Amino acid sequence: MINIENNDKIKFLLDEVWLLTFGGAFQRSYVYKENQSEKTRTNFKKAIRSFVEKQLQPQYHTLVSEEQHLINIKDLISYSEEHHKILAGGRLKFGVAQKIVNLYCKYVWCLGLIPEPPHFPVDRIIQQKIKYRPLIAWTKIDSEKEYMSIINYAKSKLEENQSLAEFELYNFQRSSN
Repeated sequence: MINIENNDKIKFLLDEVWLLTFGGAFQRSYVYKENQSEKTRTNFKKAIRSFVEKQLQPQYHTLVSEEQHLINIKDLISYSEEHHKILAGGRLKFGVAQKIVNLYCKYVWCLGLIPEPPHFPVDRIIQQKIKYRPLIAWTKIDSEKEYMSIINYAKSKLEENQSLAEFELYNFQRSSN
């Protein structure tokens, strides 16, 4: 693995990863209660980033099991409850939390900073690509069961010796492409 402590290039790329992660996870998800200031939103994102980088990311320096990955998503949800005063519903929904964890893991895996993650970011595009029905709005997913129904369906589409992360990377294309 690459030492990121004294590597300005990697630090820069990780800042970009977080811009993409929050952009992807918070789009259309109505995370905040109404009238939250930009400062409040920025502080929340900094807290989430710190939690993921300090509490979750170290686990991903080795292969993480599906069970541990699900625990990590739920831990992020629990952590978000500390910010209940600013969050719609008092916490992150499962769909938003999985998108944060899975997008972040996908990006840092693609940069070669961690081994392959166990899952991929669940969203509308990948559900359409794999022909999952009925489509579930990822921003509305609020249970592990709903999330895992999509993951398990995707597993049934894997080719021999193909992982979920590789499958999604191959099948995912932005709708503008």
